[in-house]
Amino acid sequence: MKHISFSFILILALSVTSWAQTILSGQVTDANDQPLAGVTVLIRGTTTGTVTQADGRFSLSTDKELPFTLSVSFIGYRREEVVVRGNNFRAIDVKLAEEAITADEVVVSASRVPEDIRKAPVTVEKLGARQFANSPAANPFDALQNVKGVDLLTQSLTFKSVNVRGFGANNNNRFVQLTDGMDNRSPGLGFGFGSVAGISDLDIESIELIPGASSALYGPDALQGLMLTSSKNPFTYQGLSAQMKVGLNNVGKSNFGPKGYIDMAVRYAKQVGTRFAYKVNFQRVSGTDFIADDYDDRSTSARTGFFSTDAGQGGVATGIAYVPNNNPNTNFEYDGVNIYGDDINNAGAFRFPANYGNAALQGKLVTRTGYTELDLLGNYGRVYNNRANISLHYKVGRNMEASVGWYYGNGNFIRTAGFREYFPDYRRHQFKAELRGDNFFLRAYTTQQRAEGWNIGQTARIINTIWKPISQWADEFGQAYVENKVSIQEARAVADRGRYLPGSSDFRFVRDGITSVYNNERIALLNTTGTRFRDNSQLFHYEGMYNFSQLLNGVVDVIAGSSLRRFLLESGGTAFPRRPDGSEYTINEFGAYVQASKEVGFGTGPDRLTIKPTVAVRYDKNQYLQGGFTPRASAVVSAGVHNVRASWQSAFRNPAPGQLFAISPTGQAGEVGGLPQAYNGAGLNTNPGYLQVEVTPYQSTTGAAVPQPFIIDPTQFTTEKIKTWEVGYKTLISNRFYVDAFYFSSRYSDFIAAQNVFQLLTPGADVSALLTPTNYRTLQVNFNNRNEIFVRGAGIGLEYGLGRGYTLSGNYAYQTGLITLRDARGAIRNDRAGVPVVKRKMSNPEVSQLGRNFFISPENRYNISLANPRLTDRLGATLTYRWTDRTWVEQGTTAGDVWLPSWSSVDAQVSYRVPAFKSVVKLGGTNIFNQYYAQGYGLARIGGLYYLSITFDELMR
Repeated sequence: MKHISFSFILILALSVTSWAQTILSGQVTDANDQPLAGVTVLIRGTTTGTVTQADGRFSLSTDKELPFTLSVSFIGYRREEVVVRGNNFRAIDVKLAEEAITADEVVVSASRVPEDIRKAPVTVEKLGARQFANSPAANPFDALQNVKGVDLLTQSLTFKSVNVRGFGANNNNRFVQLTDGMDNRSPGLGFGFGSVAGISDLDIESIELIPGASSALYGPDALQGLMLTSSKNPFTYQGLSAQMKVGLNNVGKSNFGPKGYIDMAVRYAKQVGTRFAYKVNFQRVSGTDFIADDYDDRSTSARTGFFSTDAGQGGVATGIAYVPNNNPNTNFEYDGVNIYGDDINNAGAFRFPANYGNAALQGKLVTRTGYTELDLLGNYGRVYNNRANISLHYKVGRNMEASVGWYYGNGNFIRTAGFREYFPDYRRHQFKAELRGDNFFLRAYTTQQRAEGWNIGQTARIINTIWKPISQWADEFGQAYVENKVSIQEARAVADRGRYLPGSSDFRFVRDGITSVYNNERIALLNTTGTRFRDNSQLFHYEGMYNFSQLLNGVVDVIAGSSLRRFLLESGGTAFPRRPDGSEYTINEFGAYVQASKEVGFGTGPDRLTIKPTVAVRYDKNQYLQGGFTPRASAVVSAGVHNVRASWQSAFRNPAPGQLFAISPTGQAGEVGGLPQAYNGAGLNTNPGYLQVEVTPYQSTTGAAVPQPFIIDPTQFTTEKIKTWEVGYKTLISNRFYVDAFYFSSRYSDFIAAQNVFQLLTPGADVSALLTPTNYRTLQVNFNNRNEIFVRGAGIGLEYGLGRGYTLSGNYAYQTGLITLRDARGAIRNDRAGVPVVKRKMSNPEVSQLGRNFFISPENRYNISLANPRLTDRLGATLTYRWTDRTWVEQGTTAGDVWLPSWSSVDAQVSYRVPAFKSVVKLGGTNIFNQYYAQGYGLARIGGLYYLSITFDELMR
């Protein structure tokens, strides 16, 4: 904090004591001379602005010298630019014409400077007040699910992950989320928290999203894209705003739903004098989460005989042969997707010896009885989230604004990585100081996190083991089971006698004892280690940018900037290893960039031709990894309303802290980082593991090849890289028909895709020990493979004004992932039929048979919406249909490998404005027909979410 306090002192030292003020006033009306309330009036190029009152009038003071331009905008109306001169600043009359389609949005994310979205050099999407108002989604963040090419994975009611352009991840660390310029990611866990710790809904002004490589301006980790969420400036948006929302979910679930939820938010902003303004925000959401209750038998490549194979082709996979048996009473190997402790690859199964006394069980794999997620959480699915913010803004000089802010997030949620993990009380503080002018900014911020959670699957396994070791359980099962006389169900019942029942005092005592103790501490009473981990890591970030264009007199537009960040990892050895002296690791990163552009015009009039080439390059260095340059070249050609863009970009990603340092406590399954500190810390240098894809055939097929140890050189661990080229087209024809289309092609190298590795618990044991699951643990080991990965895709968004306020819009996105497999020496690998694997789909069975690649992306998806924000002067409505293709999923240690079926959702909203009270009442719902679907394997299945809200905006202004 003292770094930021010092920065703010420097900012205030630059203050200019006084300047002349000009007071503007005027009125905004529609084409029928009716006053319009709530219209945003902004001095172009500044944050100085206001909104109109009930009579359409506004008043605004500024020190800016006349003349200048006002930007006047309102939902459902065409933006107007009004020049203010000395003869009209006291009586500015503006008429707005209704316009269903607004395409003249200004974005800053594409080039770090304001520009027309139609002339942005890369694909960029923007959600603002119009999109938020029309969306049936329950909050602004959820409105992203209607953006073309975006996969919004719901992990928890309050926690959703944004994915674009393949490699869908529940905790996506290839996509950067910025909140008012601050990285939204957890400093240690390495993934963006979205709205868990973001801005209050009432304070969100806009969300900009760039799909695709963005490292040239935003540094490493923006490998697949960037999202910039901007809050409302208190100089522009003032007064009291409040929202109350009530709703229902979990409808139609027997013995559980429906469940209610409440979402309350308040915002107050005020300008004091001519220089100072402040704002205060608070939001609380509480309800019942969507429940992970898929109890079908788990589909995973760890199953014996999982793939169907062609024996005449060397055993090459032709599809999935495993047929789930969802009845634990008739299935020896039942392993429920959202049941834990019964996992076939997490010490929840026992394989009887080939010479076992009961011939009916010889060589049989039997899973023990597990616990559901609700059993283990013991909280009935309750979820909550608090967000708060206080910001102080001060105008320094004529064209500068200084601000300091505190951003707070707190709540509980579940995330899915290799396992499901529960965070009962997450807390995060961010503090920011910023000085911003017309042509520069300086920013310093810190993220302070308190995150403690526990592994749901490991907890279930240890509860079972404390009650009865699996060998004893299996022995009792084996003695009870008599083929054709005693059923599997009856044998399980015998072996389960005395089991800790969910909710019982014994169960709670053991569960609470395990989950309250860290995973590197021993519990003497229970003779085990705990399952709790913590990540109280911190981030300190400093950056600045300067626009040299004015100094260069318009010859060329040049911006340059740099950043410095420092991570302080703090897990107490529960998530990351310590240094040999016992201290925690730190990570230092540095980056700098420069961008040059020039627009050249030919001809005059509405069909004037302009060409704007742009070149940017950035260098970044992580102290543990080799640095690298990420150049970008682009050009936009505009002729009248037609805009064609083309770009070539490169990017790279520094592995997340967990991918660098993560360790797995002795004897437990989990993730292992790629650096020597983690690899050696897990004992893989002296006790190497075996790839699951090689062990599974050995376990199931007599005469199969004996697996060889999986050995890598962790000193060669490096950054993940991508190169992308893209073309696109944007146009707005006759202010009625809007088109935005793109095509891209990407190539990845040094890709980091953790593979499941079985490590024997007894170092030096014979490889035959792999035939018994209790002899090994499953690790997800991070390393750079030599594969070449190609991702190609296209998308198009269309919007058409039907007249009388109606718009019909839709978008479609396609993408596919191809791979060329290479071994450690770079030679192309063959499939099991001996055919080289060159540019084949990663979802093809003969490819996934050789290892997981985690592309996880639907090939096709589309949205269609019919909207009218002004059915009457007060009533608006939207109807949306969303469809997503089936998806091949390869996920986690205890999730699995499966084709998720396609799904669709119908969303709708009706809103009613009450101008006298500056309020809007909205009735809406997503998935209104309540057709449950899953966006990821093992995630909660999503049903209908229905809500009623009332929002009061800018009262007491």
